[in-house]
Amino acid sequence: MNMVLPTDKLSVLKTTVANAPPKPGHGVLVMALSGVFPDMEWKLVHSRHGWHRVGGVVDRYGNRVADNLLTWIEQEGDDDLLDLFVRHEDDGLLATKLCGITHYLVAKTGDKPWEFVQIEVNELREVADRELFNASTPPDAVEDLLSPDDPALVDPTPLGPAYYELRKAWDIKDAYESMSSGSYGDSLFTLRFFEDWQASSAAPKEFCKYFVLKLTHFKDRFGEQRLQATPVSTLADATPPMPGAMERGVDLSHFLLAYDRSAGYPMAWYFNMIAGGGDELRGVAHAVHEDVTGVYDYLPERDIAVLKAWIEDKYAF
Repeated sequence: MNMVLPTDKLSVLKTTVANAPPKPGHGVLVMALSGVFPDMEWKLVHSRHGWHRVGGVVDRYGNRVADNLLTWIEQEGDDDLLDLFVRHEDDGLLATKLCGITHYLVAKTGDKPWEFVQIEVNELREVADRELFNASTPPDAVEDLLSPDDPALVDPTPLGPAYYELRKAWDIKDAYESMSSGSYGDSLFTLRFFEDWQASSAAPKEFCKYFVLKLTHFKDRFGEQRLQATPVSTLADATPPMPGAMERGVDLSHFLLAYDRSAGYPMAWYFNMIAGGGDELRGVAHAVHEDVTGVYDYLPERDIAVLKAWIEDKYAF
């Protein structure tokens, strides 16, 4: 049994999160987690905005018809969508959507970069989205009702207050040990990312303050359960402008210093490059390598060793 996230605590956590009203700053949510896990110091480190999912069904006056659109379609008769259309086309039904923000909260459980707990909480608000039926185009498939190509959108009127919903709770140490016990390429990248952190100047910093993990369970083609973990930077502040392709020496070292200061930890440019930073940061890495293996000396030896290993055997998410 996971001693950090036992089953009884998780069941209480789900209810506690659902009962916490969303407030600016999310202090109430942090307090709710502290009430369930009083020995942990919780921090909200990242929020992922801008996603939504299919909601339910309401009438033209906002009265609830169904909480889940797909379930309603199945119950009303998805085997005969034309009959469903004929029965309800004049009812003025509206499909809703759930607009979401996912908040990532973490608490350290040890000194290693993978020793922390990560809890993901969705903040949801249901709004009216579109007319469920297009009078001129009866649905041919369920997908035409769930995600039509040309929806008749309506004013996105909120249908109630925002609320929290527990999405996932992870003991990252458990996830690390699970990945370490296998030999899969996708897991090896994550393990190497942790190893690079420990080997670099970033090691004294709290990993979970600067990165969360996007974790997914899936079955491979042999039916074996696998865990994939991708680091996601929590960096929210603007980074300095990228250097020109020919910049070297003092100018390049100034860029690295400014980037790391904006991120709050050393070697931020390197770790953000690996975690999806793009071609420009990869160009920076090659330029820095040319400098530090030449006449310039502006990186600590431990960071030079990490960079050299990456140049010899590149990886990225």
